[in-house]
Amino acid sequence: MVNRRGSILFIAGITLMLASCDDSKPAGNGPITLGDSSSIVTESDEQQLKDLVTDLQPVIPPSEGADEGTAAEPAKDTTKTATTAPAVPEKPAAAPALPNTPGMKAEFGEVTVMLPGIEVKQAGNKNLQRANGAVYTLVSGSIEQATLRVSGNVTKVSQRYHTVVIMKSNYGPIPLEQLSVTTRWEQMKGGNNAFPVAGLDTKSLEYYDADASDIRNAVQRAAQRRRLSRKKVQELVSSVRNVRSANQKPMTVVLRSVMWKVDGKDQNGRTFSKQIRIDVPL
Repeated sequence: MVNRRGSILFIAGITLMLASCDDSKPAGNGPITLGDSSSIVTESDEQQLKDLVTDLQPVIPPSEGADEGTAAEPAKDTTKTATTAPAVPEKPAAAPALPNTPGMKAEFGEVTVMLPGIEVKQAGNKNLQRANGAVYTLVSGSIEQATLRVSGNVTKVSQRYHTVVIMKSNYGPIPLEQLSVTTRWEQMKGGNNAFPVAGLDTKSLEYYDADASDIRNAVQRAAQRRRLSRKKVQELVSSVRNVRSANQKPMTVVLRSVMWKVDGKDQNGRTFSKQIRIDVPL
């Protein structure tokens, strides 16, 4: 009886040993096969779907240096400026100082104009601080070789002149005002607020394009204006019967006056225009 029970226990132990040595694996633990829907796990629990790692957004400062031989790349500025400060206007360059030499000097409130090397006599009020123009008479010196100098914020300097035809006669020089010419304003060339005077030499002066009839009429009117006798008037008219041009002898073209116009802006940005005239005696 005892041996039979022991045999049963022995057989049961052998059976358990053989079951544990079986090398088969449960289904679902094998390798994942492409296209096999049974290997795809669908998770419906939102708690399990959350990322366990917090997203990092580090602020990386620009490199203080770079590899040897390579310059560091500057960081891009992504900031925005709320307001933009207005641009500060540049101050105009200071004008060169006027030469401390004798000459014509017109001191207006906004600008000073000087013509060194000539002597003039001013007409009217000598205080030009509130004036827009000044008139002078030439006493000595050569305007043709002078240089106009200005101080202040000047944008343009222009020149014009007035010529007249003079007839030489036994009764003295007779100006033929009927044959006078006033030129247009011409902008002067220059720099550093210095503008050389040009075009005033005898050969460059413009004059009235008169014919023989114009010349005789001009001589007659000028002689009558001087209250010459009828005989003397006729004598003068007869002396120019062969003259065909205003610069033909006994005629000559002379400079009677020169005018300059100076345009610019004052310290407050307001525009100004000043004129100067120098009369040349006959």
